[in-house]
Amino acid sequence: MFLDTALGDASSGQEGDASTAGRKISGVSSTHFLKLVEEHGNTGFWTCDLVTGECSCSMGLLRVIGLEQARPFRMTDLVDQVHPEDRTFCEDIWSLIRSGVPVNRNFRIIRGDRTVRWVEFRSEVVLDAEQRPARAIGLLQDVSQQHESRQALDESTGRYRALIGAFATMEWRATAAGEPVFSHGWAKLTGQHESDILDGNWLSAVHPDDRDAVSAAWQQAVASLSPYRSNQRIRRADGEYEWFHARAVPVLHKGGRSHEWLGMIIRHQDFAMLGNGGSAADPTVTPMQIRAGRAMLQWTLEDLSRQSGVSVSSIRRIEGEGERSTRPASLSAIREAFEREGLAFSDGNTVSLQRFPVPRS
Repeated sequence: MFLDTALGDASSGQEGDASTAGRKISGVSSTHFLKLVEEHGNTGFWTCDLVTGECSCSMGLLRVIGLEQARPFRMTDLVDQVHPEDRTFCEDIWSLIRSGVPVNRNFRIIRGDRTVRWVEFRSEVVLDAEQRPARAIGLLQDVSQQHESRQALDESTGRYRALIGAFATMEWRATAAGEPVFSHGWAKLTGQHESDILDGNWLSAVHPDDRDAVSAAWQQAVASLSPYRSNQRIRRADGEYEWFHARAVPVLHKGGRSHEWLGMIIRHQDFAMLGNGGSAADPTVTPMQIRAGRAMLQWTLEDLSRQSGVSVSSIRRIEGEGERSTRPASLSAIREAFEREGLAFSDGNTVSLQRFPVPRS
């Protein structure tokens, strides 16, 4: 049989007893193993004498490439079926095999019924007693389903990254225990390298006045497996601080345990635009409402700045002058900071407290 012959050739330099034991296991012929492997119709085997060029193959290989056994199998039968767009990728396979180099390639073939399939081609070279390439053995496996799954995953990942990249400065991950694993975007943003962020040292890129609040919010989120949200000033690579909004959610196992965290960091101006439906054409809060909101929450200018990401000087100008040149995104960010604490706004200068704010330590 095909596989018995191939195995016999591969073990020709060994003792007869060892060769027989390799081909037979408890009286079961290797043909039975071949049938077991090939029974699903997606795997086939081949062997080729590198001296004479004589080739043979299993019935499984003929099924994979869609040929009938009308004549002796030749390697050119397979080569001729390689998809035109992949032939350049495959043209050196035979020369590599003849020189004794094992090959592992994935490419498309056009079957006898004109359908296109992805296959994995693998080969090994058997040496003769003088250590020269004597015989090649290999397999061909239909991997169309696996390739389709990988392609679908790649496309899904590409769409995800395109969506995140449309509005986030960077994405990041963290272990289940809460140790951040920042992407390369963090190094570009802050100048910190991978070794700089270990053991909580990533907080050194956060403004000193914001570190305690950021650390506490993150620890609370990790402990309670609740979404993490934080406004914080981050020191950029150029040494300047800029306001950012950070968010993260836990990825949970079926049992409810955290597997990891996925998060993103958004420039506060971009985040304010998102919160306003992508449009910041109209102011969303008046100077009087800002003053009233701070009074209701007993917030200082610094408190409002920390929660909204708008500088103290800007808030002071807005409250005092209602500055017309104020960026609408800043007004939107201020309003969102108030709304997170339970304030509600209506037309005119009305503002009301819908729920009591959470006491701050």
